Amino acid sequence: MDENRFYVYQYLTEDGLPYYIGKGTNDRIHVKHKNIELPPRDRRVIIENNLTNEDAKKLEKELITKYGRKIDGGILENIKINQWACHAGWKHPPEAIEKIRQGNLGKIRTEEHKKNYSKPKTVEHAEKIRQANLGRPYDPARAAKISATLKARNKAIRESLNGN
Repeated sequence: MDENRFYVYQYLTEDGLPYYIGKGTNDRIHVKHKNIELPPRDRRVIIENNLTNEDAKKLEKELITKYGRKIDGGILENIKINQWACHAGWKHPPEAIEKIRQGNLGKIRTEEHKKNYSKPKTVEHAEKIRQANLGRPYDPARAAKISATLKARNKAIRESLNGN
C-alpha cells in the first residue's frame, strides 16, 4: 500500500476564499459531504499531494487553525478541527488518561458532592450559564446535541412516571 497517497484540499467560494479544508485519498475531494455544499469542480483545489496520513492530518489541522472555523469566528464551515480529535469511539491516549488520573488523586468526593452532580441548577447558576452563552454564534451541531439530551431526559422522566 502506498504511504504517500493522501492529500489536503480546500473548497473555495466564488471570491476565492476557502470555506472548507479536508484530507482525502482517491476521489474524496469530489464526494458530497454531510453538511458541506460541494462547489463546482474548478473551485475544488488540492493544496498538497503525495502526503503520508500523518502529514496530511497535520497540514489539515494547521490550515483549519489558520483560517478558523465559523463557530470560532473564522471563515471555514469545518465543524471539527479534525475528525480524529472527536470522532465516535475516540479515546484519550494513555498519557492523557494518566494526567487526568494524577489530577484527580487526593480529591475527596463525598456522597453529598456526588448527589450535587445530578441536582438541578440554582437560578443563579442558570443565569451565569445564560450570561456566558450570550452572543455565542449559533451552532446547529451544538443545538442538536442539546436537543437530543433534553429529549432523552424527558423520555426517561415520562417512563419513570408511567412505571415503565
